[in-house]
Amino acid sequence: MNKADMIYDLSSLWAVTKEIFPYFDRLQLDWDEQYRICLEKLLVVDDEGDFHRLLTAFMESLQDGHSKYYPPAAYRKPKAYVPPEPPSFTVADGVLTIRLNEFMKDHTPYVKHLLETTSGLSLVRLDIRSNIGGNTYYAAKVAELFISGTFESCQKWTQAQTAIATAGASQLVCYSEEEIARCIRDGMFTQEAIADAKSTMNRTKYETYTSTHGAEGQRALYEGPLQLLISRSTMSAAEDFTAMFKNTRRATLIGQPTYGSTGTPCMIPLRCGGRAQVVSVGYRLPDGTEFIGKGILPDIETDAASV
Repeated sequence: MNKADMIYDLSSLWAVTKEIFPYFDRLQLDWDEQYRICLEKLLVVDDEGDFHRLLTAFMESLQDGHSKYYPPAAYRKPKAYVPPEPPSFTVADGVLTIRLNEFMKDHTPYVKHLLETTSGLSLVRLDIRSNIGGNTYYAAKVAELFISGTFESCQKWTQAQTAIATAGASQLVCYSEEEIARCIRDGMFTQEAIADAKSTMNRTKYETYTSTHGAEGQRALYEGPLQLLISRSTMSAAEDFTAMFKNTRRATLIGQPTYGSTGTPCMIPLRCGGRAQVVSVGYRLPDGTEFIGKGILPDIETDAASV
């Protein structure tokens, strides 16, 4: 690689992240300054391996499980890909346990068939302790078999920026404190407008919404007792799935806190042959409970292997 391509790749990561990352209000760093520091280091990097390690550290500074750098294969530690096991089930003493290890495809027909053909059910357990996630749409389709009507998963937010708002904010934040005070006295703008301008320029102005699933009047196929088994290996779309049952109190959550990382990552191909991803959506439970970096808490905490 030549130096120009290295600089281009670092700059691409900085620019895309600045536009879409939803957690700048939580970071104890200035992203622009972080870029300047890494650029300074990059200017003296000669070894390509050091370059990839620099990009890895740059993305790790975001402290987010869904934001990371993947170097080219030649610079990765060998790691065999082990595909998640397919869905499975057991039935014992009226308890149907359905194990789902991913939501990369629609498992609704499989789960629906089990619910319709298993007689004498007294309890259903959904085991997602090893679920690596996938697509929240597929997760919600399974949840609809157990939750009636409409239901929520997570409160979400994205950066809310427009060209005109950014341009206006850039002008306001250039004013001195004396000029700002005078303009407020003269009624040109308010203190709230200044705060809004600062949040725009700091990339911490957000648009918030809540994801809703199901349909009004829709009846669940199974409405009996339900348990959801979770662990630290329950992640991404599986955490959205967990949130659906946590919010509705439709199931008892048993096990360990979940992994604590979900979001909609933006994929960034790079000239160096590597790629990166940056989370674009912030998440919390609808009641305001934070779980990114912490995990969704079970109702009953227990050794996951003992369930």
